[in-house]
Amino acid sequence: MTDAAAPRQPLTADRKAELMHRLRRAEGQVRGLQKLLEDGADCTKIAQQLLATRHALDSTYVRLNLSVAEHELAHPAGDTADAKAISDVLDRLQARLGRSR
Repeated sequence: MTDAAAPRQPLTADRKAELMHRLRRAEGQVRGLQKLLEDGADCTKIAQQLLATRHALDSTYVRLNLSVAEHELAHPAGDTADAKAISDVLDRLQARLGRSR
C-alpha cells in the first residue's frame, strides 16, 4: 500500500534480507496453523499460534514503515530538513501504522 504521490523508496539489501527473513518465518507459522487445523488441534493452541503469526506480520510491517521514514528523513523532498519536514514524515508514519490495526 503506497501513496500514489510518494516517490519510490528502495530498500537497502540488509533491510530487504531482514524483511524476507521475517516473512519466511511468518510463512512457516501459517503452515503450522494449517497443520494444527488439519490435525484438529485445541482452539486455544490455534489461537496462540494465530496471535504469534499476527505479531510477526505486524512487526514486519512496522520495520518496513520505519525504512520508509528513514529514507524520507535522509532524502527530504525540499531543500532543507527542517522541523516541519520531520513532523510531516512522522505524521505519515503514524497514519500508516494506525491503518495496520
